[in-house]
Amino acid sequence: MSLKRKRSEEKIRRIGWGWSPPRIVEVREESPCREAVREGDLLLEVNGRRPRDVLDIMRWGDASAVRLRLQRGDRVLKAWVRKQEGLPLGLVFDEPVFDGVITCRNRCLFCFVDQMPPGLRPSLYVKDDDYRLSFWYGNFITLNNLGSAEVKRILSLRLSPLYVSVHSTDPELRSRLMGRGAERGLRVLRMLLDAGLEVHLQVVCCPGWNDGRALRRTFDDVLRIYRAASLGVVPVGLTRLAGEKAPGIRPHDAGTASSVLELVEEFQGEALGMLGRRLFHASDEFYLLAGRDFPPAEDYEGFPQLENGVGLVRKFLEEAFAYVRRCDSSRPSAPLDSKLERKAAAEEKKGLGILTGEAGRHVLRKVLSEAGIEGVELVVSQNDLFGGTVTVTSLLGGGDVMRTLRDAAPSSRDLLIPGTLLREGRFLDDLSLEDISSRTGYRLHPIPVRGDSLLHALKGCGA
Repeated sequence: MSLKRKRSEEKIRRIGWGWSPPRIVEVREESPCREAVREGDLLLEVNGRRPRDVLDIMRWGDASAVRLRLQRGDRVLKAWVRKQEGLPLGLVFDEPVFDGVITCRNRCLFCFVDQMPPGLRPSLYVKDDDYRLSFWYGNFITLNNLGSAEVKRILSLRLSPLYVSVHSTDPELRSRLMGRGAERGLRVLRMLLDAGLEVHLQVVCCPGWNDGRALRRTFDDVLRIYRAASLGVVPVGLTRLAGEKAPGIRPHDAGTASSVLELVEEFQGEALGMLGRRLFHASDEFYLLAGRDFPPAEDYEGFPQLENGVGLVRKFLEEAFAYVRRCDSSRPSAPLDSKLERKAAAEEKKGLGILTGEAGRHVLRKVLSEAGIEGVELVVSQNDLFGGTVTVTSLLGGGDVMRTLRDAAPSSRDLLIPGTLLREGRFLDDLSLEDISSRTGYRLHPIPVRGDSLLHALKGCGA
């Protein structure tokens, strides 16, 4: 049994506990089910039982003889699959859970979903707190909403890695931040860690709430009691609706960001001495806010929280620098007139630009400078969709992009954009690339968020 580990909120479609049979979207070439199962079949039962999720299929399909009940169009079929015990079924499903997503019942003071403006894709308003999506996609969960049966299931399956929002290890403060019952999540967290499961933690840091001494206590408790695989600190995200939806929560500034970084560095030193690893990490936004250089790649210890914005910039820079070195090594040894070379490169790239958010501007300028690339127009878009302090490029809406193109009127008609702006070809506000092109006359070209991918699109040498 396999599943494409692709994190996409489009997969979070069913809310509640109504069961729907999973659709098989791929039968792997090596699958023992190839003779009996077709793409598009619905799986009704495995060995006479209805699966709740992919985990059930993995467990029940592990035997040497597996009985499947399928629906193909209007027909219901039965199939016996004989295989080597332990060999996976080799089926890929359209989503990992079939009985509905476990939704969040917390009342977090800073909830980003509560702050989102109306009119976005419906899936964006789903507040999941599902341990299965944490396992499959790396979604952060709170553990507050898990019943004892679900906790036992996690322990029996030894399900890890899991990603947990801890926010504070002070039970009283955690309940103030997240609502009644939040102390239960700390007890569950201790159970998972005591069982030896791999757990990665995050703290959404709110100035005046869980920073300063409160954050110090959290770090100290994680180092000595809740010894997780990693802990990432991220700044609270506030949209233009924060005053109404998150009253009493304020954004970080250069001073508070610097204080967080100093505490992270202090406890990294303690963790290195005790554990031989840094354990604590700060998100990229803190370094940008504080105007600090990013740590070297080795300090991120394998980048365990990239999806959480921890180390993305450093990884991007390292990919870009490695690409530049490859290009430099492939150049002819004979010296070239640098002025003529720069002029030729600028002419070659005339009409090509990069569209980015406010936070990405500084990183891209550094990359282009290090790579010696001139003549590339940098178009910076502000975020009116979310407003507030939201500056990351991936949260720009199609409307933001369209407004920027109309107001700034960049000379470049072709613009590179990060692929993370799109989900299944559409922006957060459901506009498509074709919508923007037809209304503005500009052509947008999504590329992977990698330093080498960007430079290859601009330079095209030695990929």
